[in-house]
Amino acid sequence: MLLQLLTAVAALAGAACSLLAEGSGAGAISGILPFTAGGFIYLGTVSVLPEILRDSGPAQALLQLLALLAGVAMMLLIAHYE
Repeated sequence: MLLQLLTAVAALAGAACSLLAEGSGAGAISGILPFTAGGFIYLGTVSVLPEILRDSGPAQALLQLLALLAGVAMMLLIAHYE
């Protein structure tokens, strides 16, 4: 329960930081965007990938891995064209 409280407080702190950095321009975005994208990639590879490989067959695991890579590619496209 304490860890859930810690993650909730961290989420609240992140929301507060993003609201405070709203008007600071491109400098804040260039620092926050890689951190956020890295967090998503880390979660996808560390927590989701082992579950995919353990619970599915090779064809299904390949499709899910391709979907994960497509998500990473979408993040790169959004970062590039934003």
